[in-house]
Amino acid sequence: MKKHIWYYCLLITLFAIFLLSSCKKEDNPTESEQTQNENAITVVGSTGSGTVTTPSGYGVQIIPGAVPANAAGGNANITFSIESPSTPPKPMSSFAQVKSAIFKVGPDGFSFRWPIKVIIPFKNAEADQVHAVYFDPLLDTWKVVPASKIDNTTKKMEIDVLNLGYFAAAVISQGFPKTNAVDSDGGFELNGESGYYYTLTVKSANNYKYPYQAAWYGNPVGNSGSSGSSPTASPIQPTRIHLAQATYEIWVSRTIPGTLSTLPKLYTYTIPATGTISQPVTYTGPLSTGSGWTSLGLPGGGSWLEGSPSSWPAPTSTYGTGEFQATLTWVNTSSKSSDVDLHLYGPNNMHVSYDSKNAPDGTLQLDRDWRSTLGNAVENIYSLKSMTKGSYTIKVNLYSGSTTSYSVRIIRGGSVKTYTGTVSTLNSGDDSAKMITIDSFTL
Repeated sequence: MKKHIWYYCLLITLFAIFLLSSCKKEDNPTESEQTQNENAITVVGSTGSGTVTTPSGYGVQIIPGAVPANAAGGNANITFSIESPSTPPKPMSSFAQVKSAIFKVGPDGFSFRWPIKVIIPFKNAEADQVHAVYFDPLLDTWKVVPASKIDNTTKKMEIDVLNLGYFAAAVISQGFPKTNAVDSDGGFELNGESGYYYTLTVKSANNYKYPYQAAWYGNPVGNSGSSGSSPTASPIQPTRIHLAQATYEIWVSRTIPGTLSTLPKLYTYTIPATGTISQPVTYTGPLSTGSGWTSLGLPGGGSWLEGSPSSWPAPTSTYGTGEFQATLTWVNTSSKSSDVDLHLYGPNNMHVSYDSKNAPDGTLQLDRDWRSTLGNAVENIYSLKSMTKGSYTIKVNLYSGSTTSYSVRIIRGGSVKTYTGTVSTLNSGDDSAKMITIDSFTL
């Protein structure tokens, strides 16, 4: 029976509430580790690959070439981290039934050369029901992101993202659960050439089969689904992406593993693939990888051109990491911009900041000083060698601009902690008493 227009309006309204649900942030930092159960870190270089997982199965998979080069164009390292559970900047609406921990993957405020695969275990839900959700700091809201793989046996889903942060698995209620029904998600499947990693990136979406789903994913342009790695870190096929039933243009990109000294090149096919998803993907057994995938092929007349889709953000120039690392991130927009500074005080009157980037004893360095440029903002202090024994304090200061929310990830002693809060006191004189103290420790 045809549904009335008021039904679709109601569903769109409810989902809008889900996306815009928020809570007030505190002026003081909140240590997400206060309820921390699991914590994992690993270091991956520009030409290397790696994985990091927690005992409960929350994980990250990085293929060779995903980590950008440093400012000089050379090989660089990034420390990836997982904190589970973690307190997000805003809670999800009650319309979202969370089926996993809300966990944080770092570094946030960072754009990669190739999508990073995030692995999300879920409970008390079937593959046909569960979604991946991500807190988008630029939009200041939670949103649904496509999965590239859902395993109903191990109860794990995989998503591919160019920016990290807060993630969870959830079933969206009030008409939006992805049940095994005619209006549930479908998906594209691409069988590429052996030896390449592939990713499918949405260029455009229209003609939604079920109108309310236009609000379901928001704007899906730029969302990706990528092939993964085998246990030997070689590419595996096929490449898949779960999407609402609609008509799409899809950019197809690929890369090869590269060498230990060469950053792999990325290529994108010059003509987008097109296709219409008109049926759901269903999971009929414990070992099912899903049936009902819509086959996607490359159109004739195109060629592989070096570069990535235009919807991908520019890769972030990699900054330093070490046994100790403190990274401050916040977001500047056209309507609200701030210059926030990271300060580290240490023994023997040590003070590392924008005004004195190197510690006198040569152990620490600030290598990223961000002012009021728009987008993801980052300041970073890291250790170059073993730090001098003594007491240290990390502070955040609002040098100029608007009140803003911030996040500080601290890596020390093989563990990670993230602190979040809001800084509102203007302090262009760098009075340490007016700064927010993030953490203090003694070596």
